[in-house]
Amino acid sequence: MEIRVIHLGLIKTNCFLLSGEKAAMVIDPGFKSELTADFLNQNSDKERLILITHAHFDHIGGAEQLRRDTGVKIAVGEYDNPDLADPEINLSNKFHAGVEPFGADILLKDGESLTVGDITFKVILSPGHTKGEVCFLTGDCLFSGDTLFKGAIGRTDFPGGDFKTLKRSVKRLISLPDETKVYPGHGDFTTIAFEKENNMFVW
Repeated sequence: MEIRVIHLGLIKTNCFLLSGEKAAMVIDPGFKSELTADFLNQNSDKERLILITHAHFDHIGGAEQLRRDTGVKIAVGEYDNPDLADPEINLSNKFHAGVEPFGADILLKDGESLTVGDITFKVILSPGHTKGEVCFLTGDCLFSGDTLFKGAIGRTDFPGGDFKTLKRSVKRLISLPDETKVYPGHGDFTTIAFEKENNMFVW
């Protein structure tokens, strides 16, 4: 699997472009970008999917346009799906982001496996930053959204946030093997081993 990251918007959301021999996926298209549409259209011979970790404007802002431009379905955690259409909860009103309300095609449940072409993900429910954020684990790669960052964890002062809940979610992620690579929604990549040693919020 090849992983490419592009930084979208003023707050530099990490948007991931994943490709395998039979799969092409975009994780968290937070803002409209020709790069994401070109990537999916250039891989039209593969099984494709748009994945969203959580329903905040900077992770969903380009999703509906991307779906229209490519015909590719959108998948999100079942508990965050209603918030894709709620500008107060997804913060698009607060930050004047103008996100178009929409709904996902596929609702993901905790613990389920999702196979796209030759790539299989495990869905890990990780509430706390939002009420229904999910992380995606494939092999030794974890896409952690805004649950776990290098040296930090997500904010809990937005609607649906809860610090104690987030701490429980982070502890669940920290139980993954040390060699697991972590690809967060913002900032640098890290590993579970590094976070165990250096992140004061994980214990």
